[in-house]
Amino acid sequence: MQAVPTHEALTASLNQLFVLETADGRRVEARLAAAPAGIAMNATYVSYSAIFELPVGIGLPQDTYRITAPDGTSWDLLATPTQPSADGRANLTAVMHYLRSKDAAQRDTEPSYQVVT
Repeated sequence: MQAVPTHEALTASLNQLFVLETADGRRVEARLAAAPAGIAMNATYVSYSAIFELPVGIGLPQDTYRITAPDGTSWDLLATPTQPSADGRANLTAVMHYLRSKDAAQRDTEPSYQVVT
Protein backbone atom coordinates (compact mmCIF):
# COMPACT_ATOMS: atom_id res chain seq x y z
CA MET A 1 0.00 0.00 0.00
CA GLN A 2 1.33 3.43 -0.95
CA ALA A 3 1.38 6.18 1.70
CA VAL A 4 -0.81 8.54 -0.37
CA PRO A 5 -2.08 8.69 -3.96
CA THR A 6 -0.07 10.86 -6.32
CA HIS A 7 -1.71 13.95 -7.76
CA GLU A 8 -1.20 12.50 -11.22
CA ALA A 9 -3.02 9.28 -10.27
CA LEU A 10 -5.92 11.24 -8.84
CA THR A 11 -6.32 13.54 -11.83
CA ALA A 12 -6.22 10.51 -14.14
CA SER A 13 -9.07 8.98 -12.12
CA LEU A 14 -11.43 11.95 -12.04
CA ASN A 15 -15.14 11.03 -12.15
CA GLN A 16 -14.39 7.37 -11.44
CA LEU A 17 -15.82 5.44 -8.49
CA PHE A 18 -13.64 4.77 -5.45
CA VAL A 19 -14.57 2.67 -2.42
CA LEU A 20 -14.41 4.31 1.01
CA GLU A 21 -14.30 1.74 3.81
CA THR A 22 -14.92 2.57 7.46
CA ALA A 23 -13.09 0.95 10.38
CA ASP A 24 -16.12 -1.28 10.98
CA GLY A 25 -16.08 -2.55 7.38
CA ARG A 26 -18.89 -0.44 5.91
CA ARG A 27 -18.15 0.26 2.24
CA VAL A 28 -19.47 3.20 0.22
CA GLU A 29 -18.80 3.93 -3.45
CA ALA A 30 -17.96 7.59 -4.02
CA ARG A 31 -17.12 9.51 -7.20
CA LEU A 32 -13.80 11.36 -7.29
CA ALA A 33 -15.28 14.76 -8.17
CA ALA A 34 -12.09 16.85 -8.09
CA ALA A 35 -8.37 16.71 -7.32
CA PRO A 36 -7.29 20.34 -7.05
CA ALA A 37 -3.74 21.46 -6.42
CA GLY A 38 -3.25 22.93 -2.96
CA ILE A 39 -1.07 25.60 -1.45
CA ALA A 40 2.00 24.04 0.15
CA MET A 41 3.60 25.70 3.16
CA ASN A 42 6.74 26.36 1.07
CA ALA A 43 8.54 25.16 -2.07
CA THR A 44 9.89 22.04 -0.36
CA TYR A 45 6.37 20.61 0.04
CA VAL A 46 3.66 19.25 -2.28
CA SER A 47 -0.04 19.87 -1.63
CA TYR A 48 -3.25 18.69 -3.33
CA SER A 49 -6.56 17.15 -2.35
CA ALA A 50 -9.13 14.58 -3.37
CA ILE A 51 -12.83 15.47 -3.17
CA PHE A 52 -15.16 12.47 -3.07
CA GLU A 53 -18.86 12.94 -3.80
CA LEU A 54 -21.01 10.51 -1.81
CA PRO A 55 -24.24 8.92 -3.05
CA VAL A 56 -27.52 10.79 -2.47
CA GLY A 57 -28.65 10.48 1.13
CA ILE A 58 -25.29 9.25 2.46
CA GLY A 59 -23.20 11.31 4.85
CA LEU A 60 -20.02 10.22 6.59
CA PRO A 61 -18.12 11.88 9.47
CA GLN A 62 -14.50 12.97 9.61
CA ASP A 63 -12.53 9.76 9.99
CA THR A 64 -9.70 7.70 8.57
CA TYR A 65 -10.99 5.64 5.65
CA ARG A 66 -9.40 2.88 3.58
CA ILE A 67 -9.85 4.40 0.12
CA THR A 68 -9.54 2.05 -2.83
CA ALA A 69 -9.07 3.27 -6.39
CA PRO A 70 -10.65 1.61 -9.42
CA ASP A 71 -7.33 -0.18 -10.11
CA GLY A 72 -7.33 -1.73 -6.61
CA THR A 73 -4.66 0.52 -5.08
CA SER A 74 -5.62 1.62 -1.58
CA TRP A 75 -4.61 4.17 1.05
CA ASP A 76 -5.64 4.95 4.62
CA LEU A 77 -6.52 8.65 4.52
CA LEU A 78 -8.13 11.14 6.87
CA ALA A 79 -11.17 12.59 5.12
CA THR A 80 -13.30 15.49 6.31
CA PRO A 81 -16.80 16.56 5.28
CA THR A 82 -16.65 19.67 3.10
CA GLN A 83 -19.11 21.80 1.13
CA PRO A 84 -21.83 19.67 -0.49
CA SER A 85 -22.16 19.42 -4.27
CA ALA A 86 -24.63 21.72 -6.06
CA ASP A 87 -27.27 18.94 -5.97
CA GLY A 88 -26.86 18.52 -2.20
CA ARG A 89 -24.72 15.38 -2.15
CA ALA A 90 -22.26 15.21 0.73
CA ASN A 91 -18.54 15.44 -0.02
CA LEU A 92 -15.51 14.13 1.85
CA THR A 93 -12.10 15.68 1.21
CA ALA A 94 -8.66 14.21 1.88
CA VAL A 95 -5.69 16.60 1.79
CA MET A 96 -2.20 15.44 0.85
CA HIS A 97 0.70 17.61 2.07
CA TYR A 98 4.18 16.16 2.20
CA LEU A 99 7.85 16.94 1.83
CA ARG A 100 9.17 16.67 -1.72
CA SER A 101 11.70 13.91 -2.24
CA LYS A 102 15.30 15.03 -2.69
CA ASP A 103 15.71 12.31 -5.31
CA ALA A 104 14.85 13.85 -8.69
CA ALA A 105 13.51 10.53 -9.97
CA GLN A 106 10.83 10.55 -7.27
CA ARG A 107 10.04 14.28 -7.27
CA ASP A 108 6.28 14.90 -7.36
CA THR A 109 5.53 11.19 -7.67
CA GLU A 110 6.02 9.83 -4.16
CA PRO A 111 6.15 11.24 -0.68
CA SER A 112 9.61 11.04 0.84
CA TYR A 113 8.18 9.57 4.05
CA GLN A 114 4.96 8.18 5.50
CA VAL A 115 2.35 10.91 5.86
CA VAL A 116 0.91 11.16 9.38
CA THR A 117 -2.81 11.98 9.49
